[in-house]
Amino acid sequence: MRVGIDAHFIGNEQTGNETYTRSLIRNLAAVDPDPNQYSLYLTNAEVAVTSIVTDPRFHKRLLRPKNPLLRIPFVLPWEVTRRPVDVLHTHYTVPPFLPRTIRTVVTIHDVSWEYYPELYSASELLRLRTTVPWSARKADRILAVSQAVKRGLVELYNVEAEKIVVTPLAAGPDFYPREQAACRKRLRDKYGIEGRFILYVGNMTPRKNLTRILRAFARLRKERRIEEKLLVVGPRGSGSELFLATLRELQLDEEVVCTGNVTHEELPDFYSVAEVFVFPSLYEAFGLPTLEAMACGAPVVAANCPAFPEVAGDAALLVDPEDTEALANAVGRVLSNTAVREQFRAAGLERARLFSWQVTALQTLTVYRELVSRA
Repeated sequence: MRVGIDAHFIGNEQTGNETYTRSLIRNLAAVDPDPNQYSLYLTNAEVAVTSIVTDPRFHKRLLRPKNPLLRIPFVLPWEVTRRPVDVLHTHYTVPPFLPRTIRTVVTIHDVSWEYYPELYSASELLRLRTTVPWSARKADRILAVSQAVKRGLVELYNVEAEKIVVTPLAAGPDFYPREQAACRKRLRDKYGIEGRFILYVGNMTPRKNLTRILRAFARLRKERRIEEKLLVVGPRGSGSELFLATLRELQLDEEVVCTGNVTHEELPDFYSVAEVFVFPSLYEAFGLPTLEAMACGAPVVAANCPAFPEVAGDAALLVDPEDTEALANAVGRVLSNTAVREQFRAAGLERARLFSWQVTALQTLTVYRELVSRA
């Protein structure tokens, strides 16, 4: 069996999607016992000369130009014609003009544009609302990262439920509770971070609801006199202007620490010593940082939007993401009560163990095999 995997997210700072792609590839290498051959289609030249996986069955292919308007409809079909594959696995979009012999699998990570169209430009909306429904109908199989995404595809795009396989994300093997004294020393030495803190990990796009985190934090400082700082870990990018304006409005410059991007290896240090991890996103298809935080022993306060109850179950405090008071009360409850912190810490550790990248890779490999066997 010859499989082509679109790996363009790797090296392009698409954090959650990059984690999915890297983890899937590495775990396919671990769980596939057969001499199947894999082509990894990359667009980042630096990644193309580094090791993603050492397994000789996996071959890196650098595609040029990287512009998706050319790569998806023209370059990728040309590549799979030149070096044929039996199954092509892409993200969101199935390329047109593929040879009829190729079976297609598409991972649709989310459909957030249908629920919050105001967060997207007119051109982005047009592209997503055109290509994703078409790809969902055309693909032989769809992989969804959660039941919430699957329901959305069925309800919004009238896709047959039987065509969709849910392959959840998972916290990687690096995410486990670390020794706290060592973590605090590393954070102090590199970032100057000392004392107790509330943690958020992710980008600053409006969908992440960061301004409401700031307002809840301001309420806690004023009404409960908390001493914890708020750490915001992740790239600024889109949405940072609104975040910074709110920060100035609330006069929280001294109490909020923005680290920018940190390495994958450093994230467990932040999670392991956080008093509480907060993630009240307006929409998430899965919400991987919540699972990573739980795997490291951080108590979690998250939104009650569709994916979080599915991922977190009763191992996190779930609140209305548009209710600032409820968010502040939930965070305050965790900060002020040692028993509550320990309860959610223990529950989170147990919950995180239910998710496995190896299981997701096996589910994906099963889909590849089924498509090839019926060809």
